[in-house]
Amino acid sequence: MGDDYLAVAAAAAGCDIKFCRTGVVNANGSVAGELRIGALKWPTIERGMTYTFVRRGVYSLEMSIKIEGRHVKCLRFSESPAISKHLIHDAEDDDFENLSGCIAPGRGADKWGIHGSADAMKDIFAALGGFFVGAKVTILVGNNITGDESKEDWIKRLEREAAKE
Repeated sequence: MGDDYLAVAAAAAGCDIKFCRTGVVNANGSVAGELRIGALKWPTIERGMTYTFVRRGVYSLEMSIKIEGRHVKCLRFSESPAISKHLIHDAEDDDFENLSGCIAPGRGADKWGIHGSADAMKDIFAALGGFFVGAKVTILVGNNITGDESKEDWIKRLEREAAKE
């Protein structure tokens, strides 16, 4: 175990939310994971395939309203404008295709994905003490889906890509 792992593990103790991918790719291509707040936990899905994923590390999240597509309550990664489109929000109709690099929780899961996503988001905001636009919480992302790109390198790469546009 390297210093990077130890620093992340130490920071995790103070995080509001912990998130880890299970390493399972569901039958439909979505990526399974689990989100925890204290003793509570929810299965999650991410879109997979060519979509970018939040990298391992500790992040600040902001309670927000999704501005593209459906205007639902969400948790927005707020470390940099380059990653601010990465959200935790419900997957409409529990369908992973309604996610673009975002994480969606559910109340249950099977080999196809999650179920009860909108209700799971209500549970999550209740576990965080309510939904207040602009409120900040922290999350530990425990692992990458593929590769070993660090949080810092990922953000820098996305910032460079955004500057070219």
